[in-house]
Amino acid sequence: MNRRGRTMAYISSLLLIAGIYLMVLASPGPNFFILSQMALNGRQKEARYVVLGLTTGSIFWVVVALAGVAALLARHPLLASVVRLTGAAYLGWYGARLLWSAIRHAPKPVGPVQAANGTYARAAAYRTGLLTGVTNPKGAAFWTSAFAALFPANAPTWFCLATVVTVAVMSLAWHLGITAVFGTAALRSRYLRIERAVNGLAGGALVVLGIQRMVLR
Repeated sequence: MNRRGRTMAYISSLLLIAGIYLMVLASPGPNFFILSQMALNGRQKEARYVVLGLTTGSIFWVVVALAGVAALLARHPLLASVVRLTGAAYLGWYGARLLWSAIRHAPKPVGPVQAANGTYARAAAYRTGLLTGVTNPKGAAFWTSAFAALFPANAPTWFCLATVVTVAVMSLAWHLGITAVFGTAALRSRYLRIERAVNGLAGGALVVLGIQRMVLR
C-alpha cells in the first residue's frame, strides 16, 4: 500500500473511532444525568466546569489506551487478536444493552430535576466532572477494550495526536451541548421523546460492528 493509501486508511480508522465514540457519548450515563440536572436547575456556568472535568477524564483514558496500544499490540500479534475479540464482544454486549433499554423503555419525568449536593464551586464542579469521567465504568471499558480493537497497530504519531484532539473536541462539544439543550425544559422534553429510537439505532449499529470485528481482521 502506498503512502496515500495508508493515509486514507488511517483517516477511515479515525472516522470509525469518532463514530463509535459518538455512540458512547450519546447513550445516557452518569455524565448525562449530572449535566442535565445542573442545567435544569439553572446552573449552566458550573456545569461548564463539570464539562471541562469530563473532557479531561476522556483525554486521560485515550492517552492511557494509546500508551498501551503502542507498546503492546505492535509487539504481540496474539495479544492484539485477544484485544480485538474482547473489544468486539464488548461492542456487541453494549449494543445489546442499548437495544434492550429501547425495548424496555420506561418514560422519564420531564420536569426539573433537583441536584443532590447543592451548589458546586468551580473547583468542586471540575473535580466532579474529572472523577466522573475517570471512574465511569462505561468509559473505562470502552477505552481499554473496544477502542484498542479499533485502533490500528503501528499508527504514526500524527494519528495518535489526531485521535486525542478528536476525542477532546467531541467530548467538549457533546457535553456543552447537553448543558445547552437541557437548560430549556421544552428541548429536554423533545429529546426524551426520541431517546428510545436513539438507543435502538445506536444499539443495532454496535451489535453489527461487534459481529463484523469478530469475523473480519
